[in-house]
Amino acid sequence: SDANMSYDDLASKLNVTNTYAAQLLLGQAKLTPQTAVKLSEALPNITEEDLASMQNDFPMRTFDDEILKEPNVYRTYEAITHYGEAIKNIINEQCGDGIMSAIDFYCDVGTTTGRHGEKRVVITFNGKFLPHIEQISDDNGAKSPRD
Repeated sequence: SDANMSYDDLASKLNVTNTYAAQLLLGQAKLTPQTAVKLSEALPNITEEDLASMQNDFPMRTFDDEILKEPNVYRTYEAITHYGEAIKNIINEQCGDGIMSAIDFYCDVGTTTGRHGEKRVVITFNGKFLPHIEQISDDNGAKSPRD
């Protein structure tokens, strides 16, 4: 982000979450034309070439395994894997048999103050629930590969 602007500030100007603002600048999310106008106003030094690339190129939504060596990323990964089975069971208990989408998904990162005055990190995952379906053959609109 710009040296004088936080991701929260940029997100506010773009009307997106702070993680989405960061993803836009990291090339991990596609810029819409409406948000491109806001981005060019928020970051006046951004080039037309960069704006065009952010709108027309398909983002790389993967990661280099080396990122897992970065302590913040590793600890977040560790927390998800440590609590993963419990999270899965609670999702299934509350929503049924299915998964949380990572496509129809919002992520926001912030802080709060703990009981003892310490700064604490809050990460919110807000994903659409996608139920698993019973695969009824009559409901399958695709032509059978056996025809």
